[in-house]
Amino acid sequence: MTEYEISEYTAIIMGNFLTALTVYFSVVGAYVIAAFVAGARLTRTQLVIINSCFIVAAGIIGFLTVAIFNRFMGFAAQTPNPGSASDPVDFTIPLSILIVGVFVGCLIFMWDVRKGETDA
Repeated sequence: MTEYEISEYTAIIMGNFLTALTVYFSVVGAYVIAAFVAGARLTRTQLVIINSCFIVAAGIIGFLTVAIFNRFMGFAAQTPNPGSASDPVDFTIPLSILIVGVFVGCLIFMWDVRKGETDA
């Protein structure tokens, strides 16, 4: 591949990563809103269905987001950076921690809404 092709492919992968991250936070946001609005009124069956859908959707999209970013980092390391004295910094591990932390935080939020716990 030429330098131009690597640069173009790297930019496309970054766009795909940003789209996947946006979709992940959209799924997470929808789950949190559903938990806040209706979480306390859900039956056990409804709760199992909602949580199962969330776990599958957020798990798959979260994994894909990290995988796409990891692929981006592989190509970003190959792309020449004129005027830059350093290599690109790999944020794959912090991104993974963020994805998992938000995922677990959403499930804890639903648990708190269901149990009616308040800090006041």
